[in-house]
Amino acid sequence: MLRKFRKRPLLPGAFADRPLNFMSLAELEDLANITAVDLIENGDRAAREHWQNKQLTNLLRHAQARSAFWRQRMPPRAIGHGIMDHLPIQSREDVVTQVSLEGCLATTDGAASMLYASSGSTGTPVNVFYSPQNAYYNKVRYLAQYFINGLSLEENHVRIRNATDVGMLERRATRVKSDDAWAGPLARIFRNGASKQITHAYDDDTLIDELSKDPVGYLNCQSRFIEIILKRGGVDLVKRLGIKLWVHFSDYRDPDVVETLAGIGVPSLSNYSASEIGPIGFECSKFQGNYHVTHSNVIVELDDKTTTTFNGATLGRLLVTHLHSYATPLIRYDIGDFGQLEKRCPCGHDGATISRIFGRGKHFLRHPNGKLLPFYIKTEALLDVFPTLTECRFTQKEIDTITVEIGGPRSITAKEEGQLKKLIVIATDPVFKIRIEQVDKIDWSGNPKRLIFSSSVA
Repeated sequence: MLRKFRKRPLLPGAFADRPLNFMSLAELEDLANITAVDLIENGDRAAREHWQNKQLTNLLRHAQARSAFWRQRMPPRAIGHGIMDHLPIQSREDVVTQVSLEGCLATTDGAASMLYASSGSTGTPVNVFYSPQNAYYNKVRYLAQYFINGLSLEENHVRIRNATDVGMLERRATRVKSDDAWAGPLARIFRNGASKQITHAYDDDTLIDELSKDPVGYLNCQSRFIEIILKRGGVDLVKRLGIKLWVHFSDYRDPDVVETLAGIGVPSLSNYSASEIGPIGFECSKFQGNYHVTHSNVIVELDDKTTTTFNGATLGRLLVTHLHSYATPLIRYDIGDFGQLEKRCPCGHDGATISRIFGRGKHFLRHPNGKLLPFYIKTEALLDVFPTLTECRFTQKEIDTITVEIGGPRSITAKEEGQLKKLIVIATDPVFKIRIEQVDKIDWSGNPKRLIFSSSVA
């Protein structure tokens, strides 16, 4: 790790000018924590597992002391990491129950933890509490990956997000937030590129214009946006925009797109995460589709009693324990995804590695003209127009129709139906008919992943 730091270009004023000081505390803290993350995740396995067991024991004892909900789930014995095999799997419904009964289980330095809503990508949104330490960890951990992969900090960093605000969707607006640097306190030590965050609301012309203003460098976005760029100008536009790396997240990544970018020297890396947990795995730079588990944040298990198949492979249910989830404990949490889990990566990384992850937006809407459209409506946007929503499912069984099932004990109003149809049209295409059905409870028996959308149109 020290070699990784030494090779990076330093700014002239990188070090402190005060007596008996090397650099500011914020910079030292980030450097120390990035080093610790690297040692935990890529160093000695026995030391890593010892640390994880200690952290797990701390979390379990905290949950036992602070929560009647968790005491009922734990065996009547001394609490330590060894009880994991005796704990039931935690569902999203369990999280909802614990939060509603007990609220936040931790405070930090006298400040209450913050409430955060998950994206609900698997169809069941949950609220969890998290602390400022969780937010700091996530920031440092994502930054650490650039050091672990040996990537320069001098490139610009552009992140594109989908708009979830109904007003932005209706106006087809694009919001841009820029900064001179993206590496936080470390931008005062190492030469650092500029950052830009674009919130995009389906106005593709505006998006391309914004991307064209400065060299992109590292592009962090879903597949949809890379596909927009390639459709508009092919690899020539990718080159002209100055894209040096595509960091993919959240949805399905087309291998053909990866190959196309690789053909012009633009690598692609992905990560596996959940909004209520943070990073779960980072893709191996040598073996695409293999994700080194983020050992400094989570422990991942595979439940092979509940399986599904995808592309001929048998996949087990992924269970995630968030080691730092003191505000809302997530222990053996059913993340809603399926995959395979190996003890180590083919690249030689001596740590748990996830592959063949199923459930991250792998279903697309088929347009009547034959093209495939990614179907993105996040829970936040749905709740803005339909606050009483408890569960829903979108399906396409006919080429020109989107069917929406709304689960709940009461009928939806004409106003709610109109707002929901309007949102779907904004997010898709006016060519589609929209059929809304209210049911007491959605039958998920044929869909163990509980994907919010699926299409059976060939």
